[in-house]
Amino acid sequence: MELGTLAVAAVGAVFGVGTTLVTDLVRSRREQDRYWNETKRVVYARFLASVVQTHSRMSGAAFRGQQDDVRRNGVHDAFHTDPHDSNTRALLRELAIVSPDHVYEAAQPVFQQLLIIRELLAEHSLSPESAEYDEVRQPFFRDMETLQKTMRDDLQPKTVRRSRG
Repeated sequence: MELGTLAVAAVGAVFGVGTTLVTDLVRSRREQDRYWNETKRVVYARFLASVVQTHSRMSGAAFRGQQDDVRRNGVHDAFHTDPHDSNTRALLRELAIVSPDHVYEAAQPVFQQLLIIRELLAEHSLSPESAEYDEVRQPFFRDMETLQKTMRDDLQPKTVRRSRG
């Protein structure tokens, strides 16, 4: 065998191995991104569901027309006790771990507004149509819309995100 033939074979082998390694690296990165996106999607959905369900349970407890102590305890119990084991405060911590900073920062006002609603409903006997309740409920839902959009944008493929911005 000639030296030139060996050199060409060696270069071909190096090129082949290099191409295989790059292909495997790209595939591995794609799989890792897919797994990470799925993890975020699950946490995002759980957090959003927990926030909405907690709000619903609290308002249900508040608007039953019960005595102050019963109402106060019912609202606080509704906040802290979740039949689906998806405590909102714990899910906020989980969100802090898996989400980018801008998503977590968008989630904090939602949680803070939920706390404000809890305190208002626990301390005051209100009707669902009252101006006081509407004053804290509207920012909550506005912040929820912002958070949902931020989460949805975060879950979009990078190529889609770049073309929007």
